[in-house]
Amino acid sequence: MAITILMICYTLLALGIGWYFYSHRNRSFLVFHPEESAPLSRVLSVGGILMILIGIVAAIATIMNNTIFISGVLLVGVIVVITLQLVLAHWLPKG
Repeated sequence: MAITILMICYTLLALGIGWYFYSHRNRSFLVFHPEESAPLSRVLSVGGILMILIGIVAAIATIMNNTIFISGVLLVGVIVVITLQLVLAHWLPKG
């Protein structure tokens, strides 16, 4: 039961982060300005779509309640989030 509740939270977080990234691909957020950088806008588009897809697959994994499938979705989600953070670090203001 606890895994189901935690997976629902994870699904909502993945969908929320994905939507936030995708919706901010043409306007500034935090310290990033994707409206001034086409590559940053592309990173946010791709990252947003990936996170939305992970959220959808996480919802399917939660419904199926298969531990191996859930573990795989969590692993892929962590890898995508870490990759996005490392790529976004390129556009952090210097100094």
